[in-house]
Amino acid sequence: MRDRYGEFEQRGAQVIAIAPDTLENAQSYFQRNEIPFLCLADPDRAVFRQYDVKSALVSLGQRPGLFVIDGEGVVRYAYLGWQQFEIPSVDETLKQLDVLA
Repeated sequence: MRDRYGEFEQRGAQVIAIAPDTLENAQSYFQRNEIPFLCLADPDRAVFRQYDVKSALVSLGQRPGLFVIDGEGVVRYAYLGWQQFEIPSVDETLKQLDVLA
């Protein structure tokens, strides 16, 4: 998403990552990797629980989740993976945004 962030901006979408880590660690990671979008530090995983994104040893830690939420706060697309590497492609995510447009 970092490398194609402009395509999200062109669609009027905002990308927000939620990191199950401290603010300092998340901030450091985002700066080191020049990630242009916002990040919410969620060390207690409160937001993860609200969206039913689980953490489990069998998935080597935090399972991935990707959500497209419209301007009124309604979840229009949700993907919950079982392994850290399972996440919809940027093309799939952009396609979901185009469906909403």
